Formats: sequence, C-alpha cells, structure tokens
Amino acid sequence: MRLVMAGMALSVAAPATAQDVQPDGPDIVVTAGKPLKLDAKVLRAGQRRFAEDRAMLSPEGSLRFELWRGGRRIPAGMVPIVLSDGKGHDLPVTIDGDGRMVFASLPEGRWFLTAPAQSQGMHLRPIVLSRGTTTEDRRLGDIRAQCHVMISMGKAQATLLEWPLIGLFEAVGACESKRFHMFHQAEHPIASAKAMTPHGERELRLSEKGTSYVPPMSDRTLGNDVRVRIAYR
Repeated sequence: MRLVMAGMALSVAAPATAQDVQPDGPDIVVTAGKPLKLDAKVLRAGQRRFAEDRAMLSPEGSLRFELWRGGRRIPAGMVPIVLSDGKGHDLPVTIDGDGRMVFASLPEGRWFLTAPAQSQGMHLRPIVLSRGTTTEDRRLGDIRAQCHVMISMGKAQATLLEWPLIGLFEAVGACESKRFHMFHQAEHPIASAKAMTPHGERELRLSEKGTSYVPPMSDRTLGNDVRVRIAYR
C-alpha cells in the first residue's frame, strides 16, 4: 500500500518487525506536461506545524521549499513560479541564494502556487535547516521538524481514501515510530551517512542505490542537537 504525504511518498512494505518507507520522494508531484497548481493552504499547514515545533526541535531553523526533478534538485529560480488567486492577480515568490522558496507570509484567501507545464515531472518538498548547517551536516531536530511538516502538509491535501493510512501512521508514532524506517533522499549518491552521537559515530542505513539514508528520528536517547552527516561518492 502507499501512504502519500507532503514532502515524501511513503511506500510501505511489511516485514515482520518493521516497515520501510522508501524513499522520501515528495508527494506534491507535478506530472510531466501539466502545470503546477498547489493550494496555498498546504503551505500554510506546513508553516503552522513548523511554528509549533520550532522552539523545541529547531530554535534556529528556517523552513524552505525545494523543487526536485527525479533525484535532482532544481533551483527554483529556473522555473517561473508565482502565487496566483486565479483571478488575474499574481505575486512573485521569494527565492533564497540556494534556490529554495521562502514564504515569510502567505496572502489570505484562495491562493495557489503555480508554474507552467514542464516537459518532465517535478516534486515540491519542504526542508528545515538551522543556521550553520547544510544538507550534508544536519541537526537531528531539524530532520524531525521537517518530517512533522511533511505530515501536516499531507493531511492538508489528503483524500478520504488516504486518511485511514495517515491515521495508522500517526497511531504508531508517526515520525518517531520505530516501526517505520524513513529514507531521506540526498542530492547525490551517498558514500556514507553517520549520526555523531555522544558515544561515537553510528553508521546509518542507506537505500539500495545509495540515494537516500535513514536518520535515527525514533531514537529518543539522541538529542535534537546530534548531527547527521553524509558524504557523497
């Protein structure tokens, strides 16, 4: 079965002791040849959840949104993206120096994040990064906050058929569940992924193709300041 959420597509297998979620390829998918039109309520849901978690999980973090095509991130400035109310009113989208979208505030009412049709499908995913960190050297608290944002965005656009699966996921602990292994996709093939714990380095599991890794979100003995570091091939 497939549990679809914002920021990751949860392909759930069912081994005896755990479930693998591979990979966290995002659910907000722009099908090839079709324009992007994402209700701003989905972005607001992510912002609200991040605001709730920020003090505990990511006090110096910021929430951004990325565009991906397959396994490659696309700088948002390469695609003409706007906020539109569908009535002829458009607002530009702020893009930071790393090509990620920034939404300090979103207009009230029915607005949509839009982009023209693309020859290849695209994905939209949230990312939480603290000051002084990178995608190769992340705080565990930021990864936990990002997962919560993904869940909230998914719930904001879930269909009736998807709600039972989301309910099951939340019932067993969601992002902090030991029954799910969530693979976080990297921008390049990974040589190694490690959690820098107080007791030494811990090797993290990689996907078969080495394009994603499993952060130890469910390990409650690890604080939010633990670093997760990856090295590319």
